[in-house]
Formats: sequence, structure tokens, C-alpha cells
Amino acid sequence: MSRIPTQAAKVAAARVDLFRTYFTKLLRGRERERGIKTKMHVKLAAKMLVIAWTLMKKREVFNPDYLNIE
Repeated sequence: MSRIPTQAAKVAAARVDLFRTYFTKLLRGRERERGIKTKMHVKLAAKMLVIAWTLMKKREVFNPDYLNIE
């Protein structure tokens, strides 16, 4: 299994405000759980893949207003 999607999620969680907000929202109150950051990076990667697939399928550009992250 490839690690590329989770690496992209790690970068997005560190550098993109929209995804950083989503990632911190996922982690809120669960910081002490073992391996939780890895699990949340996988969850973020899955969300990013769904976004990418939808954008390609509908041939649209990314609009962050459509996301219910906040």
C-alpha cells in the first residue's frame, strides 16, 4: 500500500489553513490516544481523495466554500 496519500495529508495538515483547521478539529480532545495522529492523517487523506475525485468527475475547480469543515 502506498504512503503517498498520507504524506500529502501530513503536508496539508501542516501548511494549508483549511485542512489544518479540519485536522485540529479531528484531534480535539483525543491527543493522548495512541496512534491517533496517524489515524487522523488517514482520515484527512481519504477526505482529500474524495474531493479530488469529485472535482475531476464534475470538471470543476476547488471551492473551499463547499466544504463543511469549520
